[in-house]
Amino acid sequence: MLYLNAMSNILVAYDEHRGIGAKNDLPWGRSLPGDLAMFKRLTLGTSVIMGRKTYESIGQPLPGRENIVVSRNPSLDIEGVICVNSLAAALHAATHEAFVIGGSQIFQEALPTTDTIYATEVKATFIDADTFFPELDDDRWVEVQRIHNRAQPGKDSYDYDFVKYVRDQTPNGNR
Repeated sequence: MLYLNAMSNILVAYDEHRGIGAKNDLPWGRSLPGDLAMFKRLTLGTSVIMGRKTYESIGQPLPGRENIVVSRNPSLDIEGVICVNSLAAALHAATHEAFVIGGSQIFQEALPTTDTIYATEVKATFIDADTFFPELDDDRWVEVQRIHNRAQPGKDSYDYDFVKYVRDQTPNGNR
């Protein structure tokens, strides 16, 4: 059964300069377990769509999710993963609610058809960030929820906010 969701969700974590990656990893590494727990909570039982480089940075299919990898390489064959050549094909292949989880190129492509963005906004700047999330047009996106999380010794190394943005449905984005 196809989920037939013409729209997708975006799930992203970025720093104060919108950095999402550094040398094919998160700029902050694994120092935000609270963010990783939220990622798992939101995506379990869903379809996660990612580019090839994002998949390679993870290193294996994410358990409990339908993993869909977008790649220009038509011969890409990964056990436990659906491999497709476009975001449109990924959305068509999804059999559950879809979350686009990276990287920057697929985020850019997904923005026009996305209704909801779940962002973790990390309250730090990482100078080695080499991959970035696109700027959001304030006339098109409305913040509907923000939950602040403080750094905690032995747990989360940085302050961060969970933020939910939805596409403005008013005509011409005028509020």
